[in-house]
Parts: sequence; C-alpha cells; structure tokens
Amino acid sequence: MAKTRPQAGRRGQVTVTALLALAAGVGVLAWLFARAGLAPIETALAMIGVAGLLIVAAAHLPVIAVLGLAWRNSARMTPRPSAMHFVWARALRDAGSEVLPLSQFGGLAVGARALSLFDVGGRKAVIWTLLDLLVELATKLPYVLFGFGLLLLLRDGDLAGGAMLAAASAATAFLVGTNSLDPASVVPSGRGPKLFRQVGVALRRWAPRPAQRRNAMALHLIGWFAGAAETWLIFRLLGNGVALGPALVIDSLVGAIRMFGFFVPGAVGVQEGAYVLLCGIFAISPASALAFSLIRRARDLLIAAAVFLPWPWREVQRLRNADPPSNLKP
Repeated sequence: MAKTRPQAGRRGQVTVTALLALAAGVGVLAWLFARAGLAPIETALAMIGVAGLLIVAAAHLPVIAVLGLAWRNSARMTPRPSAMHFVWARALRDAGSEVLPLSQFGGLAVGARALSLFDVGGRKAVIWTLLDLLVELATKLPYVLFGFGLLLLLRDGDLAGGAMLAAASAATAFLVGTNSLDPASVVPSGRGPKLFRQVGVALRRWAPRPAQRRNAMALHLIGWFAGAAETWLIFRLLGNGVALGPALVIDSLVGAIRMFGFFVPGAVGVQEGAYVLLCGIFAISPASALAFSLIRRARDLLIAAAVFLPWPWREVQRLRNADPPSNLKP
C-alpha cells in the first residue's frame, strides 16, 4: 500500500491541475466572448451555415489521412496494420485531444489504444505513438520557424529576418531527416526511472530508418501546409479575404501556442486567445477569430462523432477473437 498511495496522490495532483487549467481556460473564453460580443460572432457563423461546416469537415479529412500515413511510415514492425487502420487511429487520437475533456497526452493514449486493436501489442502501439509524436514535433519546428519568417516579411518587410528564419527552418528539416538527428536519441536509455529507460530502449530498437524518417517527415510537413490551406478556406467561407500567406502564419503560430498549452484539456481558451491575438495582426476582428475557432471545434466534433462509432465494435470484435482463459478450455 505504501507504493500505491504516492502514485494515487500524483494522479490526484494531475487531475486537480487539469481541472484548474480547464477552469482558467473557460474563464479566458468567457472574457473573450464578452469583449467581442455575441452578435458579431453569430453573424459570422451564420455566413458559413451547415453546408459550409460540411465542406470544412471534408477538407480536413485529407489532412488526417496524410498524418495517419506518416504515422504508419514510422512503424518498422511487420506485419503492420493497413493504412486505413492508422488513419482511423490518427483520427481518434486527434478527437481525444480536441473533443474529449483530455489533455494532448490523453489523446495520445486514445490513439495508441485504437492502434492496439489491430493485432498490435499495447507496448508496440505506445512506442509507435511516441515515435510518431517525436517526428511530428521535429517537423513542427521548421513549420513554425517558416511561419515566423513569413510574419516578419509580411508585417515589417524584414526580408533579411524572414530569409534567416526560412533558412533555419530548412536547415532544421534537413537535420531531422538525416542521420545527424535521430528522434529516438532524445530519450536516454541508461538513466532515469525504469519505465523511462524501457521507453528509450524500445525507441532505439524500433526507430525508423533514415529513409523512413525522411518520408514520415515529408508527409507531416505536407499535413501542416495542408492545414494552412484549410485555414485559408475557413476564412473565405466566413467572408474574410485572407491570403494564403497570413493563413499560414496564423495556422503555424497558433499550433505553436497550443503546444505550450498542452496541459489544458481541449486547449480551451488557449486556442481562442491565440486566434484573437494572431488574427488581430492581420486586421481580422476578434468576432471573426472566435467564429473561426468555433467552426474548427464544430468540425472536430463532427469528425469525432463519425470516428468514435466503430470503436465499441472493434473492442467487441477483439474480445471475441481473444483466446478463452485456460481454465475454461475443455
């Protein structure tokens, strides 16, 4: 019992922290809505309508597919689940982070569980998920640097600063895609808690080879830039003629801000505040920025409703295919 009490205490602290972060996010959200006013937000939302929301949801499906393929590309073990299985697990992973009252870590756990349903051991599913997360974070950095460079160029005409950040993003992408930077190397295997060391050993054992890593990284980058195009589309549907450059700046930097607020369930308040801040740089009203964030959340809810439906069926199917306990065998 002496060992379980500290663990239970830590879980309780994590829960309390998440609840406090969620409460703070809800407070920020309420303040933003009060400042912007409900009428302008309702007017912006009315412009997109149900048909526009369906278009936005359909436009996001290719992004999920590309990120799912990148995840599969990082998995070295054979046989591997099909591409569709990885895409579905990726959709659940995103839904767990965006829709359920979980932090981004909770979404990763949901994705790993979904992947384990396809004849994949739970340990392997967790390792594959962590590997993909490392590659994802490594590719997010050059995308964010590119967004910063583009912001300097668009707002201040700082050609030198923009070019330097663009070059830094290209150099970072090159380093990640070559042998000089292995995502698995960031987790040490010889020190730290036992579980941490086990994860480090497993990452080194199953880390994607350089060619796989380059392919996975390229797919992730395609997914990020497709997300910028999706941002441009949503603003167009809202009646804001935002060019593709500002859309990329907003999408990349909001993503960076959301990473720092990973502990807030659903990034409530963090996402909305980031959109209001960055949209203001390009003279987009707070009402339009909040309407954009609400449309993104509605899109996530719509997709989550579709991808969560097969989950119970997969769980039941796995139970049916499992071997019966030895004491029940004839």
